[in-house]
Amino acid sequence: MSNRASHTTRFETAEHILPGHPDKLCDAAVDAIVDYVRGMFPDGQCGLEAAAIFGSIHLTGRIAANVLTRFHLDVPKLVRGVYRSAGYGLDAAGHLWGPDPGQLEITTQFCLGDFEPGEQENRHLSDDQAICTGYANANPDTDHLPPAHWLARRVARNLFDLRLAKGAGQVGPDGKVLISIETDGRAWKPVRASISLNHHEESDWLLLRHIAEEALETACGDLPVPPLVLNGAGMFVAGGPNGDNGLAGKKLVVDAYGPTVPIGGGAWSGKDLHKVDRLGGLLARSLAKTAVLTGLCDEALVTLEYTPGCDRPTGISARLDGAEYGEGLLEKLGGFEVGNQAVWAQYVAWKGSLVELARWGHQLPETPWEDGAQSGGKFRGGVPRYGTGSAYVEA
Repeated sequence: MSNRASHTTRFETAEHILPGHPDKLCDAAVDAIVDYVRGMFPDGQCGLEAAAIFGSIHLTGRIAANVLTRFHLDVPKLVRGVYRSAGYGLDAAGHLWGPDPGQLEITTQFCLGDFEPGEQENRHLSDDQAICTGYANANPDTDHLPPAHWLARRVARNLFDLRLAKGAGQVGPDGKVLISIETDGRAWKPVRASISLNHHEESDWLLLRHIAEEALETACGDLPVPPLVLNGAGMFVAGGPNGDNGLAGKKLVVDAYGPTVPIGGGAWSGKDLHKVDRLGGLLARSLAKTAVLTGLCDEALVTLEYTPGCDRPTGISARLDGAEYGEGLLEKLGGFEVGNQAVWAQYVAWKGSLVELARWGHQLPETPWEDGAQSGGKFRGGVPRYGTGSAYVEA
């Protein structure tokens, strides 16, 4: 064992879900609408929810922008597109995975129209309370995310890609991944994996096993591949909204950093980049990542507090390698700008897909809150990895 072996070892577990999961269908559906509105009206306001079951989905919320009364929003086209891109409908082998996007019953109850008097002028003010957390560690190999959380996402993305490449006619759109790791706080290794794949009654179980194993092995790379349990509950033929209710904003832990990091509580999907739940969550991540990239710490947890009517966080706290910081964190980071309007102005120019963030993580590269984090400093110490053999080692 290395000198890190004296640290107490512990287990951490995280999950991720495939785009065909009913909750992620709802997240992606509302974010598809937000994407479309912000493409037409960068300052547009969206606060949306969705619920899905069987072949129906209901969407509610507020959509506001200038001249919106003369704007045509084709909600059915956007929602059906989300279902299709998640894998529903006919696949390449001609198998129909339901619910059929073309037969969806789509209902809406929107507060839709131009900005009300004073509504646009006060967009820089928080319209609600929010507690937002951001986390980062000094390990670039896991994108500065908790390793179990990072690995679960990688496995899920591999499963999605392999379904398209090899699973036509056999593997359905829904699925779940659960990964457990052992860590001493720095070095880590995967120790258990559970994958649940949607299928039909005549699916080739050997093919399902091969796809699951390949997804796991590819995600692990040079890490040890843990034992895998596939479809531990047995048959998984009722997938997506045909098997469970779906709700937007239900997978908050999946969206954030996994269960080992506290979450604030507000959903991100369905909200424009001005809404403090989303804006504050992304800002907190940027602050935490900047803290580790500039060498202030190896691990950062930043918490931002917003109260109704505020134009910036009303409270800032941070835990850097266990030491507590308050507003002084901003000075240490070189005068980081945290005003609502200034942060929004940095984020609004980003033209990427909120649907992709909803499906694969809101901390994806090439976003302003990730790439905009300062990187002038060096990491303190080496980046630990788990190597071959039976001991924790550091790179």
